Amino acid sequence: MRVDKVSQGFEYKELNVEGQKLLSNVEGTLKKIQKEMEQQIKEAQAERKVSSEELQRLFEEIKKKFDMLSKYLKIDIDQELEIPVVKIIERETNKVIRQIPPDYLLELMKRIDQLLGLLIEKEV
Repeated sequence: MRVDKVSQGFEYKELNVEGQKLLSNVEGTLKKIQKEMEQQIKEAQAERKVSSEELQRLFEEIKKKFDMLSKYLKIDIDQELEIPVVKIIERETNKVIRQIPPDYLLELMKRIDQLLGLLIEKEV
């Protein structure tokens, strides 16, 4: 009977050691995955960064192309929605040729915001 107890204890210790090995392998794998993800995030952020000189150069190129067409680009921020509104305007007549997003879409977005505000007030 004593032998059974000793063998059961031995098996438990053996399983415990195997469990610890498995746990350490899992922890090691998780650390490797975490390091790889951090590296990928750093690489993605580095690719996204655009220097201010490059951005300024791009704006100058866009401006030159619009000047050749006798048009200019105007970017405003809508006060209510707090989103950018881009307009292409003809230089001679100040007529808006294209607007992104268009006026009707801005109005629709404002009405949706108003309706959502009413719904939230009624639920509270």
